[in-house]
Amino acid sequence: MKKILTVALFFGIIFADETTSLKVKGMTCQVGCANKVKKVLNEIDGIKSCDVNFENGIASVNFNEEKISPEEIKKILGDKTEFDISLENEPEKKKSSIMSFFKNLFKS
Repeated sequence: MKKILTVALFFGIIFADETTSLKVKGMTCQVGCANKVKKVLNEIDGIKSCDVNFENGIASVNFNEEKISPEEIKKILGDKTEFDISLENEPEKKKSSIMSFFKNLFKS
C-alpha cells in the first residue's frame, strides 16, 4: 500500500499543473472586461482554469506547463485584448503615451 501511495504522489508531483498571476491594467468594468479576459484565457490550449479579480487587476491562471509558459500566456492575452498585461513578479516597463496611443488605435 505504501508503494502505491508513493508512486501516486510521485506522479502527482511530476504532472502537477502550474499557477501564475498576471497583472491586467486597463480594465474599466467589472463584468465585461473581466469576462473578456477570462474568455480569452479559457480559449488558450493548456489553460486548465482561470479567475479574474477586477478589483485587484489580477488574473490567476492554472495551466499545463508542458503545453504553454507564463510568457506565452501573457503574449496571447496582450495580443487578443486591449489591456496591458504583465507577469505579477515582472518589473513594469514604462511606455510612452504616444506608443500606447498608436497601439490602441491600431488594435481597434
